[in-house]
This record gives sequence, C-alpha cells and structure tokens, in this order.
Amino acid sequence: MTNSKQPFTNARLMAVQAYYAKVQSGQSWDQVISHFLMEEIGDSVLKGEKEEVVALEPADKSLFAHLTQYVRDNEKDLEKMIESAFSDKIKKDKLEITFKGILLMGAAEFFVNPELDTPIIINEYVDLMRSFYDGAEVKIANAVLDKLAKVIRE
Repeated sequence: MTNSKQPFTNARLMAVQAYYAKVQSGQSWDQVISHFLMEEIGDSVLKGEKEEVVALEPADKSLFAHLTQYVRDNEKDLEKMIESAFSDKIKKDKLEITFKGILLMGAAEFFVNPELDTPIIINEYVDLMRSFYDGAEVKIANAVLDKLAKVIRE
C-alpha cells in the first residue's frame, strides 16, 4: 500500500533537486523545470553507504511546478525573507545549496499551498532537511521556517 502523501513529499524533494541543478548548471529556471518534468529527473535517490539508486514513487507534478515556478518568479524576495528570518548568530551569507533550496521551497509552499496547515508544511521540510543533514542544520531550518510562516501566513 502506498502512502497517499508520498507524491507530495517527492514533489518537494524534486523541487529542491531542481534548485540544486539550476545553481550547479547555470541553466534558467524554465530549462530546469522543463527538463525535470519531461525527462523524469528526480525520480530516484541514492541511499545507504554504497549509494545505491532507489526509485521513488512518482512525484505530484502539479506541486513541483507550482513550487519551482513560484521560486522562479519570486526568488529575490524569498531570499530576503529567509535572510531576515535568521538570527544574527548564524552565518547566512554562505548557505549550502541544498539547505538554501529547502528553505526556498518551504517558503514558496506557504504561498502556493495556502490550504495546507502551516505545521504540516514545516514538518515536511524539516523531514526533508533530515534526509541531508543532522544536528544544528535541522534545528536552524525549523526555526527559520517557523519565523517565515509567521510573517507569510499571519
């Protein structure tokens, strides 16, 4: 039996992968979005110490498109919001690409998915952070997303 939320979780992961691909390749958002939607990039992940390729359940392409297009159209504003959500103690000028991608997509989802409860969105992106990081990064992302939610949704 499949998890009914898995296509949405996978769309979020795919959106972060698209951000990473955009930054690394220098391609435009439109090129990257099209590439992901047409060629099924992002339909697998590397797992375990041996980094075996594991197929993912298909992503919800509508959520993927909404997230990536919103970031495409509002990236500078989202970056400013994210920067202002960090405490002064944390270096925010050199965020790692994946970390920044998760925060960008999380912030975008507060706008593009208004019917979904804020704690669910935060939890989805914190879980995604745990796929890549442990320790302080997860706590920082949780705090930043919580601050962003208060600004965006209130």
